[in-house]
Amino acid sequence: MKPTHSSAPSPDDESLRTSLQNSLAANGEQAGSQALQDRVLAQWQQRHAAPALALAGGFTASQGFRAPRWALPIVLLAISLTLLGWWARPDPALEELMQLDVLSQMALGEM
Repeated sequence: MKPTHSSAPSPDDESLRTSLQNSLAANGEQAGSQALQDRVLAQWQQRHAAPALALAGGFTASQGFRAPRWALPIVLLAISLTLLGWWARPDPALEELMQLDVLSQMALGEM
């Protein structure tokens, strides 16, 4: 199950942030803390923006393989041609009547 992230920070986040800032301020590292926060925020944005970019098409780990749009019409055309060939096959009885010897016997009135 994928966790959801809201844009508004929760009260727990705010209390954690203030406690971290207070502990860093006591050590005199407030400027370093801001740089660290910026890097963490940039990494988080890159990590959570990657799936949105991957939805453009093709293979993604979460979606699996997405077939191109033209794949379905080609498959349907191949099935249609196969069924048409099966349906339009010649009748064996008619093929036998169309033999030259049978036609000649029919012409002479022997059949």
